[in-house]
Amino acid sequence: MADVGTRAARRAAGGLLALSGALAAAPACAQEVLSTRLLDGFEDPAPWSVVASDQVDAAIRRVEGSSGQALCLDYDFNGVSGHAGMQRALPLAFPDNYRFDLQLRGDAPANDLQFKLVDASGDNVWWANRTALEPPARWTPQRYKARHIAKAWGPGEDPVLRDSARLELVVYNRVGGRGSVCFDELTFSTLAPADSSPLAATAIAIAGDAAAAVDGDPGTAWRAPAIEGGQRLVLDLGRVRESGGLVLDWLPDAQATRYRVQLSDDGLAWRDVRRVDGGNGGRDWIALPESEARYVALDLLEGAGDTFALAEAALQPLDFSAHPNDFVRAVAADQPRGRWPRGFSGEQAYWTLLGIDGGLQQGLLGEDGAVEVARGG
Repeated sequence: MADVGTRAARRAAGGLLALSGALAAAPACAQEVLSTRLLDGFEDPAPWSVVASDQVDAAIRRVEGSSGQALCLDYDFNGVSGHAGMQRALPLAFPDNYRFDLQLRGDAPANDLQFKLVDASGDNVWWANRTALEPPARWTPQRYKARHIAKAWGPGEDPVLRDSARLELVVYNRVGGRGSVCFDELTFSTLAPADSSPLAATAIAIAGDAAAAVDGDPGTAWRAPAIEGGQRLVLDLGRVRESGGLVLDWLPDAQATRYRVQLSDDGLAWRDVRRVDGGNGGRDWIALPESEARYVALDLLEGAGDTFALAEAALQPLDFSAHPNDFVRAVAADQPRGRWPRGFSGEQAYWTLLGIDGGLQQGLLGEDGAVEVARGG
């Protein structure tokens, strides 16, 4: 009997290998890129010039890049507010759907990083503003898609970016200090039209009826024994799609208490994106902001009982977790009214001031009984 657990683990491992083989046999179908061109390899600093506000120091220097050479922006805010950046002329015409890619690394505090596109007049600016970004220590891909870029300011009435004349990479003071932000390999891709169709997936598993987890019927469930080595359920979207997360509905006393979520474009290379420890069943909301993959895998490592039972695994659209507040609103929409603050359910919450005549501190009292004892408290 001592070999039973070992044999079960071996069978599970063999099943996972067979599942991986089945996925590998399916052709990878990446998001359709119609064309890609290199805009700047950051080999030469000559096209670039420094832009900085008063009393802010900034300089550009050449360093070793992810491929060839790269450029770093060194800055020092000298204790004042403002910005530091680098700019160059770069005329571009924009299709309906596009994407910028670049490599980023640095050693700097968590200030804002602004990717800015300026029209020929210099008055109209579009941007992707990543707030409180601490640059990674190693070269890391960054991606700016059409939906990430919005009109920042300018007198032009058209909010859509149709053409630009100049590119700026700007660090804006959020926490100040000094640091270096480095850039390499900026490319521009024209993409096929964005796909907003429902995220319908097929399910694959070695044990049980995997289709029951994605059939939209809460009365059915995928059931599999909780064995040593775990169970794996893979959701296949048919091709690479964008998504914002998962909602999992577990049957009572048959939930996974410890599991991980992985993504893959081709069924061969997997990346960990979330780990859950101490799962307590019912409904699990899993935020996966800006995810892009064909396959989504659930590795169920431990359970509450001797069986896993998952009624539904539903992939969610991008707006499910576009911002942390969007995620909380999605969770609140699934809960009874009153369990979450009114603001997350689209309702106005009313407050009144608390204080004494001539007092130095004032508080707030909310209509639902919430109290803020002092400003920001």
